[in-house]
Amino acid sequence: MLKIGDVSYPSLEGKVSEEEWDIRVQTAALYRLVPLMGWDDLSMQLVSARVGDHYLFGPAGPLYEEVTASSLVKINLEGDVISDTPFGIVKSTWHPMRAVHEARKDANFVIHTHDDIIAAVACNSAGLLPISQSAAFAIADGLGYHDYEGAETYAEKIPSLQRSLGPTNNAVLLRNHGLLTLGPIARAAFMRHYNIRKACHIQMMAGGATYGSLVHLSQEMLDSFKFELARLGQGEGTTDPWDGLLRKLAKIDPSFMH
Repeated sequence: MLKIGDVSYPSLEGKVSEEEWDIRVQTAALYRLVPLMGWDDLSMQLVSARVGDHYLFGPAGPLYEEVTASSLVKINLEGDVISDTPFGIVKSTWHPMRAVHEARKDANFVIHTHDDIIAAVACNSAGLLPISQSAAFAIADGLGYHDYEGAETYAEKIPSLQRSLGPTNNAVLLRNHGLLTLGPIARAAFMRHYNIRKACHIQMMAGGATYGSLVHLSQEMLDSFKFELARLGQGEGTTDPWDGLLRKLAKIDPSFMH
């Protein structure tokens, strides 16, 4: 038996399909990476993944650095727990993640955070400015905006979030709030979040300068990043850090893999 705090729970390794177990490990890795990267807001950020017709969601109670592959809770689209587990979920927090999974078949992994730097940019009417390479990648990759409607933990707010997401945006900057990113694989959802956070950080630092004016990239330059994204998709122009990140997590605390 495994244990988080006073709660004991069984290991699911070998008890679920190999495909589900791999998705569980990848999802648990995302949970561990959120606080490692400094994106956490105690337990008020969200990560979810699709497993066939069901979904994996974080257990209520544990901090993100405590989440393991076996502790993830399997739920249906409505947020009902369907796995045999001592853990529950906070069902209302599932609504924004359901919105993304339901609207986009390519949204196998979804990350939502309230990172301070991202939220600061989301509080500005100008949004993410085209002033850095990171911003250019984010804009070319599909970045939408969603106006703040109060806490998103209500089912009736799902349709408006889905409209803001649309068919092609891979990230949504939530005004006055935070960020949602999606991906067909865990790495894609993570790298999109990482890149947009970096773009926001650069923007906040550049905006604090007391000399000169911000240099905006031309539309022609921004358009060229569609080609650069295609190159990245073919493995050109950079190296893939995902396996290295998993090794880093394993060195810090390998329990996420159990």
